[in-house]
Amino acid sequence: MDITVESTVTDVTVYPDRARVTLRGECMIKPGVHRLQVDELPLLMETESVRVMGQGTAKVRLLGVDVSRHHYTETPSEKVRELEQQIEQLEDDLRTLQDDKTGWLAQAKYLDGLRQSTAEFAKGLARGRIDVAQQSTLLTFLQEEDGRIRAATRELDQQQRELNRQLDKLRRELKALQSARPRERYQANMDVEALSEGDFTLSLSFVVRKAGWRPLYDVRFLTNGDAPRLAVSYIAEIFQNTGQDWPDVAVTVSTARPALNQRLPELRPWFVDEWQPQVMAKKSAPTGKRMRAEAPAPAMDREDAMLFADAAPPEPQPVVAEVAVAEVQSGGTAVSFKVGGSVDIPGDGSPHKTTVSEFEFAPKVDYLAVPKHTDAVFRRATLTNDSPSPLLAGSASLFVDEEFIGQTKLEYVPTNGELELLLGVEERITIERELARRDVDKRLLKDNRQLRYGYKMTAKNLLETAVQLELHDHIPVPRHEQIKVRLENAQPAPAKQSDLNLLEWHLTLPAGAEQAVTYEYLVEHPRAMQVTGLAE
Repeated sequence: MDITVESTVTDVTVYPDRARVTLRGECMIKPGVHRLQVDELPLLMETESVRVMGQGTAKVRLLGVDVSRHHYTETPSEKVRELEQQIEQLEDDLRTLQDDKTGWLAQAKYLDGLRQSTAEFAKGLARGRIDVAQQSTLLTFLQEEDGRIRAATRELDQQQRELNRQLDKLRRELKALQSARPRERYQANMDVEALSEGDFTLSLSFVVRKAGWRPLYDVRFLTNGDAPRLAVSYIAEIFQNTGQDWPDVAVTVSTARPALNQRLPELRPWFVDEWQPQVMAKKSAPTGKRMRAEAPAPAMDREDAMLFADAAPPEPQPVVAEVAVAEVQSGGTAVSFKVGGSVDIPGDGSPHKTTVSEFEFAPKVDYLAVPKHTDAVFRRATLTNDSPSPLLAGSASLFVDEEFIGQTKLEYVPTNGELELLLGVEERITIERELARRDVDKRLLKDNRQLRYGYKMTAKNLLETAVQLELHDHIPVPRHEQIKVRLENAQPAPAKQSDLNLLEWHLTLPAGAEQAVTYEYLVEHPRAMQVTGLAE
């Protein structure tokens, strides 16, 4: 006996690139072998992922499950059906307006016939069969009817234009929805054996593609209080374009990536060989045969193509949606966030944003300056992610207290990993850089020329507290063995000098204090050599 089970989506676990959907439905069952049918399953479902469970007062044995395509005379989507019905109604209204307009145009044609019979009216007037008053009445009637017909047709044209605009809008909406909601779906058929009569609750789960979530962040630097704090709101932007709506469902977002566990990338032999010059073939005389085309590059095999397809991120269009709070559930190598309450997520790709967690960190705050390029001093916060969740790579909106200062990209930060953020410019710390010396040593030392440059950088702290300032600068790096560059007379000495002559000073500036950093560098090269790159 076939039993159709009316089911609804109750739970969804969303991964970064897919989702696991659970439907539940109830039915009454009698002893015997039955086939339970669940209709309108999305075409983006991975059929091999279907799993069935159940419980109830009836004792039931699950025998097997299979999935098949099922075609419909109408699109199995309430939203699409509503649009189709609205379009049909508008088309009927347009036909009615067109019929009304046709009637008015026929009446106008009849009046035109009367106007063209003025010669007959003139003869009647001459013979005394009609008088002037009757002729005037006729003309007045023709004029009034003509005005009434023109007003009616104008109104009908206006109504038609408005209906055509509505019809065009609905057709575009329908076209967008029909691409994800065709007139076919999967149907799941479960063979069961009932050993006793009673009710049975069926639970069907499966994995769908074109669904997922991506992290967004609101990062707020809070300056009020004894010590600065960094508040991070972890937001999940959930999207799905499966063609199946998820109304009033319990949602869990997970950091697990099941697609990455399917196949280990295979390393192939890496060959090196002696380079052989290409020998140009002699051109032969043209023949009647078509020359053989160059062999195409080897195509990507199917398994590699599947890996790249799995890795390709979906591109949903972001929209503002409601916000909910989630409960963090950590297990193994992944973290899940169970969203509080229930949410509605449409199946047309419109994202839904929900706050999954909020963390507060005690960052180490210092300041950075690169005065050669800008006189701005940047605020930097460094923190350890001591939250129970890793921070996935995503876009972050930055705030200082209530002021929005811009956006940035966060890289993946594991639990106990370090995160570094630039949090805008601190206007109350100033930095200046000026050329203090530039001269040429005219003495000839081994026929070499010496050029000496000196710079002075002045930092001033106008804050009410002491700050740590990291100052970056550099001196030239020679690319010729006869060009020598030396750093001299640096006060104070830089904390770091890299192999590429990148310089770093770590300064402590008390409140209201000012400190100067000076340095010189010497460039030595043969007098006959022309050196480029010294001008700033």
